[in-house]
Amino acid sequence: MQVDYLLNTILKRIKIKDYETVILYHTTGNHQLGYKKLIEKYKNYPNISFVERKEVWFDSSFFKTFTSKKNYKFFLEKNLKNKKSDNFKGLLQKLLRDSKHELIMFNTDDGVFYEDVILNDEILSVFKNNPETASYRMYVGDNIEGFPDYIHKKNGYYEWDYYTDKNITHWSYPFSVDGTIYNTKHLLSVLEKIPYHNPITLEENVFRFAQEHKLFRKGLGPITTKLVGTTLNRVSIDTFNPTINISVDYLNEKFIEGYTLQLGLPDHIDVVNIVPFEVSIIKENQKEVIYSLDEQGKKIQNSYGVEGTKKESE
Repeated sequence: MQVDYLLNTILKRIKIKDYETVILYHTTGNHQLGYKKLIEKYKNYPNISFVERKEVWFDSSFFKTFTSKKNYKFFLEKNLKNKKSDNFKGLLQKLLRDSKHELIMFNTDDGVFYEDVILNDEILSVFKNNPETASYRMYVGDNIEGFPDYIHKKNGYYEWDYYTDKNITHWSYPFSVDGTIYNTKHLLSVLEKIPYHNPITLEENVFRFAQEHKLFRKGLGPITTKLVGTTLNRVSIDTFNPTINISVDYLNEKFIEGYTLQLGLPDHIDVVNIVPFEVSIIKENQKEVIYSLDEQGKKIQNSYGVEGTKKESE
């Protein structure tokens, strides 16, 4: 259901010519029915496609990462000796290798595009002239709390150096799987060197590699944010970001039944991750409110800061 909501916001808000969206997914149990319904819903959209991750005993894309004992240990634990390992790394890199597009952006299903996304000629020129250093981040802008004073305002966008600030903030975090555009071929050359097995370790390991080698130095972003993360639930056990814990299984069941998601977001957004003031599911003329902002939700919202999660909510 959340992927459906994200796709709707992409179709409504992305104003870039000749783009395509690829959903890289894996699923088990009743969620297979949810994806079957989702694929059927978008089958007539030529710029939307679905690619399923498959279980594999050995993902050969790890070969290029065997440059240290640490990397080899990661491969053994997460791929070769992991009974649930799949081809996420190899499949993702194949998609990038085969892509006709010069630029690539990752997104996760908790993201929402709430303003139009337009890349002007000057931004595209920066990418063309700096393919190995430039990136464009959708979820930062001067409306966000903690906006740094070292950011330079350009013609319709902001620019900064990711390595100016020694503290970790969204403006000093050089790689993200949420709403950040990179040069496709350069990013592929980086990913081939790094071990990862899912979106969580993709972001974590590429971020650390980028920090070590000072990659993606030139940050770009809109004047005000175009994307916000929502804190409905947490699918992976590899991350500890607090959420309002709306059941993924429940949302999937309701999507199969024909419901769609509706999120209540404030008119002014000043945070990167937000607790909606209302979460509803809708089917025809029937609306069911399944969450309204409460004290626990406010507490979760307050646990987020410019550096990500300040602390665990109790």
